[in-house]
Amino acid sequence: MPRHIGLRPSRGRRMVNLATGLLATAATVGALLAASTWFLRHSSRQKNVVAVRASEEGHQHANGVAAAEDDTGPVTQEAKEWAALYGKMADEFAATDLNPKAIEPLKSWFHGMNAEGETPWPRKYTEFEPPLGLGAVRLLVIPLDESPVVLRIAASVTADVMRLLPEGTKVFANARGNYHCTVFHTSQPTDPRPDPTRPDGGTDLSLEPSRRRLPTAAEWKREADIVRQLVAATPVPVLRLERVVQASTGVLLLTWTEVGDSSVVSDLRRRLREAFPGASTKQATIIHSSLLRVMSPGPLGREAVAAISEACRRWTAKLRGTRYNPRTLWFIRETEFSTIEGDREVLTLGDAAAPPRHW
Repeated sequence: MPRHIGLRPSRGRRMVNLATGLLATAATVGALLAASTWFLRHSSRQKNVVAVRASEEGHQHANGVAAAEDDTGPVTQEAKEWAALYGKMADEFAATDLNPKAIEPLKSWFHGMNAEGETPWPRKYTEFEPPLGLGAVRLLVIPLDESPVVLRIAASVTADVMRLLPEGTKVFANARGNYHCTVFHTSQPTDPRPDPTRPDGGTDLSLEPSRRRLPTAAEWKREADIVRQLVAATPVPVLRLERVVQASTGVLLLTWTEVGDSSVVSDLRRRLREAFPGASTKQATIIHSSLLRVMSPGPLGREAVAAISEACRRWTAKLRGTRYNPRTLWFIRETEFSTIEGDREVLTLGDAAAPPRHW
């Protein structure tokens, strides 16, 4: 199924249906369109939802169900700081439009950026100039695919914002099965670390990324074993949707905090940093899911910025407080920039007896 979306000057509004279709499987296109229409037209009746794993006695073939849930808002100081930051990100886009300095450097990491009407899609790391080898980029993520409710929300928000972009805007939208929140990079594409258990990352850090070596089989095994142990010792977090944000960097985001006084994700990040002192220095410090990335560095214009900002406010009002409690994390040797495509190991949270599964 294609995963990449572009707005061609001659097609305009027809791209809304195409965007939704590309973000969902063929079997669920109609359901996603209906869900998007329902969310947009029934805001007065919309309640926050909690996305949880269905019981075996209930929907045995679904991994998520929806139920009304009261939202107490961010509780911890960290959650309050994140919520404030998400608000500032939204305000920055509303006031300033896109930031070309944040978008321009990434253009070389995508195909389809030079020809008018061509759809952008991320390059594989082996297609970089100069290339990175298989296994150079490794990360731990929270997948969103355990809950059809959350996936439907993400696809509906994406389709709604897509239709508000000016004609001709180049945009890449993440595939439905690739929605995630990054927890930790043991090795980044801009800062590869073959052995993050060593303080120097197992490499000469003065070397350009493409000249740094890849992990040995023994180093990769040790790294994966440590990640498995840490995930097995981590309880299931309960994420809470705080805000839908269009950032000035071009990325449309679902932003999250944790429910109550929990800080499971931050605690896991701390333990990962302790276990991997030589991991890449650039790390995620908030909890967010990227839905689409605008790749045209030029301004969208006041009308589009106002419409997109209003759509994000509307979605936030409907969805704030939505809960998601993932049961697994994925440890990935990523092969394509930003998409989490690659060798995936599925790790069960809080269960040392659960065997890892490869996907």
